[in-house]
Order: sequence, then structure tokens, then C-alpha cells
Amino acid sequence: MSKLDELKGEVDWLGRWLNVSVITDFALIGWTALNYETQKDVLVYSAIAAIFGLSIAILMINRSAMQKIRAMKDLKK
Repeated sequence: MSKLDELKGEVDWLGRWLNVSVITDFALIGWTALNYETQKDVLVYSAIAAIFGLSIAILMINRSAMQKIRAMKDLKK
């Protein structure tokens, strides 16, 4: 398998994890917005911490995917 094919596979895999992370992040944001008044504080604070953690993970996954895309462009030249 060539390096280009390997990078394509990695970008595809990162894209799937990025999609799952964004959907989960949006779901947590929606749940928190709808339930912050009726749920226990610990649960709401845990959801907010998870939102921040997922947001950081999304940024890291995106950065990694972009680096691999740049590496693919360099291989094509």
C-alpha cells in the first residue's frame, strides 16, 4: 500500500471520528440547554465539562486531519 493510500485511509477514519464527535457535542449542548434548570448541578457541570472536552478533541482531530491532507498534497507533487 502506498503512502498516499495510507494517508487517505487515515483522513477518512479521522473524518468519521470528527462527525461522531461533532454530533455528540451538539447533542450535549442541546441537552444542557433544555435541562439545566431541572437537573442536579453535578449532572449539568459534568455535561459542561464534557462539552469542553469534546470541543478540544474536535479541534485536535481537525488539526490532525488537515496535517494529513497537506501531506497528501505534498506527495502528489
